[in-house]
Amino acid sequence: MPKFIDHHPMPNLPPGAMQMMKRAAETKQADANGVTPHNVFVGADGTAFCYTEAANAQAVIKSHAAMGVTLSPSQITEVKSLL
Repeated sequence: MPKFIDHHPMPNLPPGAMQMMKRAAETKQADANGVTPHNVFVGADGTAFCYTEAANAQAVIKSHAAMGVTLSPSQITEVKSLL
């Protein structure tokens, strides 16, 4: 399954949303769009970097939209491990 990193401003999430994402990442639980979160990193400037597994970039866009985050294709990069 392809892996992706996307970036966007860190949104104000409802209470418990980060815990839900953490639990989904720990259990490798895919959301309704088939996207499995692996980790979320936040830069000093407030930019969020999400590392996910999904069938394609469109699924990542839909997954973020379901949480109120708008992504464009230019904010998503398919990545492969070098290790």
